Amino acid sequence: MNKIFVLCKIINILFIFIFAFFCINVHTALAHAPHDVISQVQISPTYILDLTLFIIVRGNLFKSTDGGYNWKRIVRGLDNKHALSSLCTSSGDNKTLFLSSSGDGVYKSKDGGDSWTKVNYGLENLNIGLLSIYSHSSDIVLAVESETRLYLTKNGGKSWQQLLKSKSKITAIAFSLNDKNQIIVGDNQGFLYFSEDGGAVWDRVIRLENVGEITVIAVSPSFSEDKRFFVGTQKGGIYEIVGNGISVSEINNGISDKFIRDIVIVPNEGGENLALFTSTWNEGVFYSNNGGSTWNKDSKGLTKDPQADQDKFRQPHFNHLGISPTFGKDKTIFLGGFNGLFKSIDGGYTWKKMETLSSRIITTKAGSPDYGNDSTVAIATYNHEAYLSKDKSVTWNVINKGLYKPKYKSNKLLVQPPRFYSLIFSPYYAVDQTIFATLGYKFLRSTDGGDRWQKIPLKPLPCHSLRELIIVPSPAFAVDNTVYLGTYSGLIYKSTDRGRSFSVISEVGHKIRSLVISPNFSGDRTLFASGTGSIHKTVDGGKTWESTTNGTALLERKGIEIVISPNYKVDRTIVAGTHKGLFKTEDGGESWVNLAGATYGGDGYIETIAISPNYQDDKTFIITVRGMGLFKTVNSCETFTPIGEELIGNNYSLSKVNNVSST
Repeated sequence: MNKIFVLCKIINILFIFIFAFFCINVHTALAHAPHDVISQVQISPTYILDLTLFIIVRGNLFKSTDGGYNWKRIVRGLDNKHALSSLCTSSGDNKTLFLSSSGDGVYKSKDGGDSWTKVNYGLENLNIGLLSIYSHSSDIVLAVESETRLYLTKNGGKSWQQLLKSKSKITAIAFSLNDKNQIIVGDNQGFLYFSEDGGAVWDRVIRLENVGEITVIAVSPSFSEDKRFFVGTQKGGIYEIVGNGISVSEINNGISDKFIRDIVIVPNEGGENLALFTSTWNEGVFYSNNGGSTWNKDSKGLTKDPQADQDKFRQPHFNHLGISPTFGKDKTIFLGGFNGLFKSIDGGYTWKKMETLSSRIITTKAGSPDYGNDSTVAIATYNHEAYLSKDKSVTWNVINKGLYKPKYKSNKLLVQPPRFYSLIFSPYYAVDQTIFATLGYKFLRSTDGGDRWQKIPLKPLPCHSLRELIIVPSPAFAVDNTVYLGTYSGLIYKSTDRGRSFSVISEVGHKIRSLVISPNFSGDRTLFASGTGSIHKTVDGGKTWESTTNGTALLERKGIEIVISPNYKVDRTIVAGTHKGLFKTEDGGESWVNLAGATYGGDGYIETIAISPNYQDDKTFIITVRGMGLFKTVNSCETFTPIGEELIGNNYSLSKVNNVSST
């Protein structure tokens, strides 16, 4: 039976690839289900031909090649351990893009964004928040590092040189469109700096008083001649500046929200004045066809979510604009924000919400312990739908009776449904037909193969969250009737009546990311719980826990996930995957060894681990490494071989889905 447990784990890890973007016909969901918070939109310079655009969604990169209707998450080469922050491409090169991260530096793509490599030589710190590319050369890029240093590359990222070290946080950067030596920088104190020699010498142009930070700089297409640019601010709206500060004009006539997020200049066919679009924190989009003298609000169809105003978020409702390079012909414009991505094809007059993170995303999956005989697997989607297949995933049946039913009015979702976090079969499913699941903050139990579900109440403790519940049944479930739950806040729940009721038995002291149970639990009463910087162990069935990682390098690791050997009674082996490499113990956690592995990047982000049910004989593990894909070892993690190469580029997500939908 222990081998069956581990076999199910391997089936589960493969489901991450097979089903990450599986298409199931469900009710069309709004763009904010799941939370597709869009921080940036970047349109291809050849959009009219390839309909390609990119978005950064909750720190992840997505690409569409059909104008935003279907999306592919880009992962090849993106081994980032921190959120992605900024993206840029030049107007004359649709193949070369640059992407930054808030801790991993700068990545470069030379194949239209499908794969990426790091280009960090010369950067003293890898916390990069802003990028700007010269419109006529993909070799010339500005980067803001550690918020106060400005760097420049002139050779496509092969090397970077520091141009400016500011005393204040740099919040906006821009090139002149036709002269790579003319650069403008803004900071969080309202100061603007200007260089005419590529950054060797800087002049403080002006300070805009009482406006908060400079949020965006948009440079006139004729800047070399008219020295005209537009500045968006946090509190003062938009300013037009001419002649390096000789003329400063506030141009907010018609703008009712002065917290500016973006400004884009577009060609104004048949007119002398520039046409401008701006997005604001609260009210959406405003348009001017007379160079900013007057503005009209163009926000019909844009929607907001009140969650953006909550203290734990405090994010802009509307953010970055992306305008088609051939706007005069196709009138296409995109807007990203907290409530998702919006598209207009009539010049911004009306907007349509686009689905980016599909409600069909698979959030959890499980294989029957008797899969070899019953061919049964189960999956659940972000939008509360559960499905069961009894023919090796060929056909699927909905198993939703007794679950949450969404409420719609005029095709609009009234209440955001809870999501599935975990799904698991009973170790004796062939006999008892029992499936366990967690939906939102609730524990669910079915004893008829998913036909009907019963919600089991869990009594929370004060100041503890029940979200992200992890289910672990005892290997001797048929005898001891025991099920454990690990929680987001570190509580351990236990049931001894087959999941009919639970009580809190202990607290680990950290968020539980992974919970594993000894195959010999009846004899050793051992479980392990992992979280950020810690792996705790119990040998009394969960009543008391002790850290096994004090004084080890694991204290500095995040995202720790663990697997336990099916032969743990003999080999005492546990392997831990972290955001910086693999660790292994062969003495039940008394000591840990960092497993160096050049094949998978050495300190790569290990996202998932599976162990062979015959580990004592074949010494086999399978791991997923962020940005690199699947790897296999047959010598107990001494060496690894890449496998499943075709998966990483075929529209499959290689990381846990909850990485992009965790709020």
